[in-house]
Amino acid sequence: MNEALSLLADVFDDPINNAWALEELRAQWRDLAPEERDALTPLAKLAAQRITEAKAAPPAEGAAPPPPQATDADLATPGEAELRAALRFGVAPSPE
Repeated sequence: MNEALSLLADVFDDPINNAWALEELRAQWRDLAPEERDALTPLAKLAAQRITEAKAAPPAEGAAPPPPQATDADLATPGEAELRAALRFGVAPSPE
């Protein structure tokens, strides 16, 4: 029940970026006791409504553009600071 409430809180905190949390709750729904499902149903419906409304709303004026998507190359190549931190903590770099 606590996990379910935490997932719903994430959705209410940021409906667009945390819509995944409602999907996670749906995946765990059958694991909940019937009385827990009864108690959570109105909140889950409200969370789904908030996600729908947030996706339909126009972006706020002056909102920053979304950050560029990282490519596989960006994710696979450590930066200089990461390499220095790895050496400092005694982590050997992986061979390529």
